[in-house]
Amino acid sequence: MSARLYAAKTWTVNEIKALGVRTDLVTACSIVYGCGKNRAWEMYHAGELAFPTLKVGRRVVVPTSHLHRLLGIEESVAA
Repeated sequence: MSARLYAAKTWTVNEIKALGVRTDLVTACSIVYGCGKNRAWEMYHAGELAFPTLKVGRRVVVPTSHLHRLLGIEESVAA
C-alpha cells in the first residue's frame, strides 16, 4: 500500500478575511501552522497555540481578529 501525500492548503488573505469573526480550531491551525486535524488537537491539548481559543460546549472557537494580528493582516473597518 502506498502512502498518500496531501499538500497543505495555502490560504489567501481574502479567504482568511472571509471567515468572519470566528473559526474552528482545525481551520485556524491550518492557516497558521499548515497542519491537519490531529496535530491541531495535539497542540491545543499541549497548550502550544500562538493564539487564544474559546471552549463553547464541545467546540473550540478561535476569534479571527487574533489570527489577523498574528499574521499581520489589516482588518477592514466597517463604516
